Amino acid sequence: MSIDATRWAWTAPVNNSSQRLVLLSLADRASDDHTAWPSIERLAKDTVLDKKTVQKVILELIKLSLVKDTGERKGPTKRVRVLKLNGVKGREECTQNRDDSNDKKAIKSNPNNPENGNIKQPQKRNDSNIGNNPENGTLNDPKNGVLNDPKNGIQNQPLNLSMNLSGEHEWIPDRNQLINILNTAGQQQNLDLIFGLPDFEFQLGAFNAHYAGQVMPNARKLYSFVRWIIDKFERYQKANPNYVKQAIEQSQPQQAQPLINLPSKPKSLLESMQ
Repeated sequence: MSIDATRWAWTAPVNNSSQRLVLLSLADRASDDHTAWPSIERLAKDTVLDKKTVQKVILELIKLSLVKDTGERKGPTKRVRVLKLNGVKGREECTQNRDDSNDKKAIKSNPNNPENGNIKQPQKRNDSNIGNNPENGTLNDPKNGVLNDPKNGIQNQPLNLSMNLSGEHEWIPDRNQLINILNTAGQQQNLDLIFGLPDFEFQLGAFNAHYAGQVMPNARKLYSFVRWIIDKFERYQKANPNYVKQAIEQSQPQQAQPLINLPSKPKSLLESMQ
């Protein structure tokens, strides 16, 4: 699922509801490069349209230049089209466009140009200069504290995690199921941080509003929300670099100080025993 593609599909200039449904289904299954290759049967099941209508709509979307046939084929029979969604803008591109529109001077459209106010290095999840640099905050760095250190308490136990929802929501994920899927997604060390997001409840409400009116199985909705909340967590973490460090500091218990410091035995007691 691509959140950027889904947002684009909601506003794309289609001509009818069938085109919107097929486009949303493609966006829901799009990869990071905004390509999707669901079968006609899969699209028909998602949209509740017959197969002939789905095939017709895909051709219409191609004519509208909203979808492009890449020519690549997948599936066991190599007959499933690989379609690319045209016009989807990623987060980095949207950020660059906002910078360009707010700048009064004509500057080169270069996201790595210091004059644009953007970062000098591309942010990659697996970049050793970002996630594993002690200066940027590393969960497993001894100097910064370790969330899973027994001395600090194990923060990732399900019993310690709570969504603390106060408002009414159309759909609320099961806490244990949500934790299991987050673990499967490789977020074991970030569970406490994700559940502790200041806008966690707002994001749940935004997710419900985004998918309002869509009939989705609970399992699919859970996986969609996991992708949604991980994306919001990563954005919040980039905008607030000290979030991880502050969470670690708050999780470290303070050592209790003794009320009275006494010697092992009072002098008077020792003298009386002689």
